[in-house]
Amino acid sequence: MKKIKICFIVLFCLFLLSGCSFQEFKEKGGTIDAKYGLDLNTVEPYTEINDTDVATTVANIVMPATLEIECTISFQYTQIYGGFFGGGQSRVVSSSQSCLATGLIINEEGYIMTNAHVVTLENESSYNNLVYKDWDISVHYADSDARFKANVICYDTQLDLAILKMDTTNIDNVVYGTFFAMTDPDSEEYKKDTAVKLYYGETAIVIGNANGYGISITQGVISAPVRHFQSGSNLVLAIQTDAAINTGNSGGPLANRYGAILGINSFKIITAESSESLGYAIPSCVVMKFIDQVNEGKYEFIHEADSISYYFTTSRAYPGEVFQNQ
Repeated sequence: MKKIKICFIVLFCLFLLSGCSFQEFKEKGGTIDAKYGLDLNTVEPYTEINDTDVATTVANIVMPATLEIECTISFQYTQIYGGFFGGGQSRVVSSSQSCLATGLIINEEGYIMTNAHVVTLENESSYNNLVYKDWDISVHYADSDARFKANVICYDTQLDLAILKMDTTNIDNVVYGTFFAMTDPDSEEYKKDTAVKLYYGETAIVIGNANGYGISITQGVISAPVRHFQSGSNLVLAIQTDAAINTGNSGGPLANRYGAILGINSFKIITAESSESLGYAIPSCVVMKFIDQVNEGKYEFIHEADSISYYFTTSRAYPGEVFQNQ
């Protein structure tokens, strides 16, 4: 009994010393304005959907716009050999590298968004005088034997984004993804009440060619709406999710529960402690800005391309009102 009294006295003293009281909190309004993260006032209307149907709904919307990619890169580089004291010789070496990945069709003309690391060498800097000679790229739909040739239009290794163009001559009714136009977290607009943000814990669906086995779907949540990573001299944005992202998922869509594209899957983190569920996607705001800059002529085209349109929505209930980029 003495111990209980002593604990009560200590707790009471700590409360007084804190300089705060329930009355003081009440006089200030009794609420906390949480500008960062979850806003319960806006989350409530976003929870009106049957979770058991989410993955199926997203699959029906996004899978027809998702492609499996087979890419073989042909390249040349200068190899230095011999010459222990610096008098070495050199020769030009030709080689190739292949990978399996995922792409998202972004308009009816057959333009495809994927990762830059799908069409480039991961360790570019280790090659002397590296020159990309050609790309042999074929794309196909889930569970389909039909192959369609695609060309590289342009890419940005800092953003890890690339645009391809497929031949749609023999494809009727091309289905494309619609981006969820979230506000850029690095902009001043993001600080305003009108900013369009992601929520911690909202449903996230990853679609892609996991491990090259074919298109598959994993489901999770948005673990963190905003993460920053250093890429060279640039600080890049990423969305963190616990939905499984594996080799081959690169370039595929990260969608919300309504099928709107939140981002393009890019990488995951594996540590010595075997950390799991640390997958990352490039946010749709970055993807859309990249396409705009491509149309403004800020990138050199590898193959000829027209103005690249894309579709976006700020409505969480996609497919609602959708706007086309001009």
